Amino acid sequence: MPLTESKPVQEEPIIKSSISKQIADQLRNSIINGRFKTGERLPTEDELANRYGVSRATIREALKRLAAQNLVRSRRGPAGGNFVNQPTHEELAESLSGAATLLVSLGSMDIEEIVDARRVLQGGCLKLAAQHAKPEHVQKVQAALVRQKQAGISDEAFCHADVAFHRALVDAADNSMIRFVMYTTIEALVPITNMVLSYVKDRHEIIAIHERLLSALEQKREDELEIALNQLLDYLMESFRLAQIQHAKHQKPPSGSN
Repeated sequence: MPLTESKPVQEEPIIKSSISKQIADQLRNSIINGRFKTGERLPTEDELANRYGVSRATIREALKRLAAQNLVRSRRGPAGGNFVNQPTHEELAESLSGAATLLVSLGSMDIEEIVDARRVLQGGCLKLAAQHAKPEHVQKVQAALVRQKQAGISDEAFCHADVAFHRALVDAADNSMIRFVMYTTIEALVPITNMVLSYVKDRHEIIAIHERLLSALEQKREDELEIALNQLLDYLMESFRLAQIQHAKHQKPPSGSN
């Protein structure tokens, strides 16, 4: 029965707008508060539909929202259903990174804010990396740089390797909380890096600075790591401004056009 024609039985009132989101939020709170435990099966779609006084389609949409947050996983078969999932740090970071990338693409964050955040957060992270980096961390940084230097690599693949390079630097700090926060900050620059690569078409300077970062990490030189990071961020800022100018020229209508 439609929500407007029934009185749902629930702990909190449901507003008519974005019903599936509100249901997802309530279920999410129940998971966070421990009402539903990790691995526990949620009530069936029919049970949830009756509880909230909505259709099964609305419940499915709410469950999809939770699945997108890696909080719920579905299982088929007689013993199937929707189960509470325990997302990993990487999965949660991916979700936040996607949101940050979207905000940048929509213009909700500007490059100065992101670069300032990188200077402060990644700068501190590199200090820890100089102290705690293990051989396997250095190898991951090396592998990402090797991918970036491949002949004929596409802009998209280069950008993916760029993210992997900086993620590996963050991993070298050997701190789970810093890794969780920094993944979001690193990937917030992806749309800007893509724009730089599309218009400036110069990877050599980025690779050269990455080589300096790798060398400083291998030698555990905090000062050199900081200098190289600032050089990289300064270069991205300058290149982004140049890319904006070139982008504007491409968007300018031809002379005499209406």
